[in-house]
Amino acid sequence: MNPLHTAMLVLDPQNDLTDPSGKLFPATKAVLNEFNVINNINTLTGHYRDAGATIIYSPIVFSEGYPEAGESPYGVIASVIESGAMIKGTRGGEIDAAFDKRDGDIVIERSAIIAFEGTDLEQKLKDKGINSIILVGLLSDICIEGTMRAAYSKGYEVYTLTDATATMSLQKQDITREHSFPLFSKVVDTNTALSFIG
Repeated sequence: MNPLHTAMLVLDPQNDLTDPSGKLFPATKAVLNEFNVINNINTLTGHYRDAGATIIYSPIVFSEGYPEAGESPYGVIASVIESGAMIKGTRGGEIDAAFDKRDGDIVIERSAIIAFEGTDLEQKLKDKGINSIILVGLLSDICIEGTMRAAYSKGYEVYTLTDATATMSLQKQDITREHSFPLFSKVVDTNTALSFIG
């Protein structure tokens, strides 16, 4: 892996999911704490940034009333609407200050599960000559997995982190990292990912 051609994509690093005041934090708390997820993400972004990699934060946010969800939302988006979470312009929708985001990092807001949908992510990756993507953040079985599958199908070398991703239960985290991650990515932990850059 050449860090100059690598992007670390931090999905959904926002208060509603990662801060104790967040609307969905009670569901993510167990996994975040069990694996020290935010600390691992900060360690990774720090070392990869220093090595020349591109760091991209991509929060998922919606306008008031969730017009982006369409007329008859269902599934996971319906659950988000029910919770009232991830509204653009609210504290819950903002990137959690616990993440070590720097001025030179890229921020790409989106209103879709997959980070490539409705954004200029792919163009930014092409402009920077990126061929490897490292996925960290939330939720492991939803936005991480969806983006992982899309990146794999687009031909990127995809890495997914077992201890720098989180979802809404330890059981879901275990199932996703054991059964889904290996199908569409190279599955590594933080220490292994750090060893790639020395």
